Amino acid sequence: MKKVLLVALLAVGLLNVSSAQENYKPKAGDFSLEVGFAPFGQNIINDAYLAGFIHFTNNLALRIGLGFGAGATSWDNGETGDKLMSESESYVKFSLEPGIVYSFKGTPRLTPYIGAGLGLGIVTHTERGEMGSMEGKAQHVGEYDGFTFGIGAATGFNYYFAKNLYLGAEVGLGLSFTSYFNEKITYSGSGAPSSPPESKDNRSDFGIGIGATPLLRLGWTF
Repeated sequence: MKKVLLVALLAVGLLNVSSAQENYKPKAGDFSLEVGFAPFGQNIINDAYLAGFIHFTNNLALRIGLGFGAGATSWDNGETGDKLMSESESYVKFSLEPGIVYSFKGTPRLTPYIGAGLGLGIVTHTERGEMGSMEGKAQHVGEYDGFTFGIGAATGFNYYFAKNLYLGAEVGLGLSFTSYFNEKITYSGSGAPSSPPESKDNRSDFGIGIGATPLLRLGWTF
């Protein structure tokens, strides 16, 4: 009986050692695929993305991300007749994000990291408005496209809740430049101006942003 108990205890010990030494994290030569969605705020480059990671070493990886974003807002003053005012805006954007990520040792399940990358994107905006006047209603529609270039740095962590499966969070700082082109504005309605403002050919915008990215983010390494 004592021998059986000793063998059983030894087997349990070996299983614990094996479990403790199990590798939860990617290693050199692995490939990771990650999906993410940010429902609570706007990321520097995009709102949702698909990213692939090529792990050159246990710590260094190349990241290539594809981003997608879409949104819409609307407002009206609740009035009718000549006091009516309403506006709405919608956009769709796509981006390509190459970058590099360096992961620190951390713990068996937790990996802090830093990274840097570029962002190249296109965006399409549509703006609509309606206004009441003594002559009637006037509607206008503005449409324009844009090209975005950005650079950024980030730090965060991944937590491996199972072998090669992880969730993560990130904070980033970035610079972005957007150039808009093909802007067109059209007016309609009985109250439309007889000599409407001319459409703009192009314009640009430069910005800096910092913020946490509370992503619903899941990664798989294989």
